[in-house]
Amino acid sequence: MHSSGPRRPSFQYPAPMGSELALMAARLTLTAAAEQAAGMPVEERRRRMFQALQSRDLDAVWALVLSHLVLYGRRGAQISPGTIAQYRGAVTAFWTWAEPAGVTLTRPHADVGRAYLRHLEGSGKRHSTVVWHLAAVKALYEALRWCHVTEADPWRDVRPVADRVPRHLKGRLYSADQVDALLAVANPEEAVAVLLGADCGLRAAEIMGLQRQQFRLNEEPPVVTVVGKGAKTREVGLSRRAEKAVHRWLEMTPRWGPALFGATSTDWVQDTLRRLCEAAGIEHTGRAVHGLRRTAGTRLYEETKDLLETRDFLGHRNANTTEVYVAYAAQRKKPANRDW
Repeated sequence: MHSSGPRRPSFQYPAPMGSELALMAARLTLTAAAEQAAGMPVEERRRRMFQALQSRDLDAVWALVLSHLVLYGRRGAQISPGTIAQYRGAVTAFWTWAEPAGVTLTRPHADVGRAYLRHLEGSGKRHSTVVWHLAAVKALYEALRWCHVTEADPWRDVRPVADRVPRHLKGRLYSADQVDALLAVANPEEAVAVLLGADCGLRAAEIMGLQRQQFRLNEEPPVVTVVGKGAKTREVGLSRRAEKAVHRWLEMTPRWGPALFGATSTDWVQDTLRRLCEAAGIEHTGRAVHGLRRTAGTRLYEETKDLLETRDFLGHRNANTTEVYVAYAAQRKKPANRDW
């Protein structure tokens, strides 16, 4: 059921600053913590990590892991909040598995890496999930070696089992009728989120990171400036119905902001899509919010047949990632022999 009007904003700290300012403040905090850890005498860093391990203080261990990621990681302080959350969750999962498995973190046996990998695969995790779990535990051990509490590298040459499921069979799209059904049960705020995904191809984090000033609705065509992965910026044109929905939402909430929505967490848009799918009688599994993005990318490729334009529309780093949308389009195409 949708409400008749906008709901009250459910801001979460530090949303009142605006998502961009909050992200800047968070990065400054990350940088300061990393610089402090880097400036410690090696023995002090070693002492802190040992103490954290002995007292089973995962928060203290993670603080040093995160400092190492900021100092040595490819993204530095630009590492996204989503990546930080994923890595923290993966380190916690390994931490939880290690003790019952009889693993001492500083003195792991030679096959720990492969044993844990098989544990992840055996638990039914998708290949992509196993890959980032592996990246996170590698980061943990890089930090342990940086702190001189171990020289072990149990993840060297550890590789997950090859993924034999084609990428286009892992995620599902929404049909045009299904998008219409979602909009029919959505309130004005929720409709904006649906259309930014289904018509504009935004990721969940991109949707929830938007500020009102990023929309240029007076231009022709109207566009929104999107900050994507790796802080890469792109401009995305709005469909007519997305433009109309955004206009309506901004007019209804003139005193809200600077964030576009009342919430700023991706949990809100994920939960919203789950609830809308249930209300509209649409299977949510395999689609979720990213299914809206798949829908937009596939439709754009179907209409343009231009892989590079689709790449730029979705903000992919290279066209190899975009090639899956060719497969999505082929999957939706009527078989040549259908009417024989």
